[in-house]
Amino acid sequence: MSTQYQPVSVSGELASPSEALRTTLLENEEVLVVTTAFPGGTGVPTHTHRFPSVAYVVEGGTLETTTPDGTVERYDVRPGETLWSATGHAHSARNVGPTPIRIVQVEVKHAAPATHAGGTAERVLTPADLEWKPDPFDPRRASALLVGDPTKPGAYAVRFRAPAGYAIGLHVHPDEDEQLTVVSGAIRWSTGDAGSGAPVHELTAGGFAFAPAGTPHRVEALEDCVLQMSGVGPRTYVYLDEEEDPRRSSR
Repeated sequence: MSTQYQPVSVSGELASPSEALRTTLLENEEVLVVTTAFPGGTGVPTHTHRFPSVAYVVEGGTLETTTPDGTVERYDVRPGETLWSATGHAHSARNVGPTPIRIVQVEVKHAAPATHAGGTAERVLTPADLEWKPDPFDPRRASALLVGDPTKPGAYAVRFRAPAGYAIGLHVHPDEDEQLTVVSGAIRWSTGDAGSGAPVHELTAGGFAFAPAGTPHRVEALEDCVLQMSGVGPRTYVYLDEEEDPRRSSR
């Protein structure tokens, strides 16, 4: 399956024995063509498709997908089969059968969805209206949607509630600018690891941080806090150190 972040090294070798091999065959302003090889037992981490795509199955088998809410589905894909994939559905994928699977996928860039948040009616919320749930990107924090959905294409705004000591390791959002506002509490925000010499900013309620797409950054809660993030989804997290990815324990 195509993914917005790369589970392979620059040389094209497997980053891990458990990860599928993803190779870009062609990329220009119109399309992205990728082939993904899934030896038995390998897969790709949670990702979203930024563009609508058509996939052609070269070698078939059984794929298992898992969404951030824990929904698991299995698909028998057959050689010669052509598959259509829309955008915005976050999921991981794994070959759960003994035979290797190989898929060639063409993502159509000019078919990128509109960036509005959806709906035509105004929306006004008070703090009492917010519905807090475990966050699909990081189970250590709670999230409450204000408008839109960060796992899908389009504009969104969401709040996060995190305890003192909560930390997000150095990571990037490959295709989305980050716009972060501190609603309450205090955080440290930096574009480098501790000891790297990168400036560390302490932000309290009303503080704001902006990181262009692809900028490494990290966050640490100095006390219980509420943060608000807005942007244009689908949102993707890529951790520079995979061991710091909070989703690993649920894969």
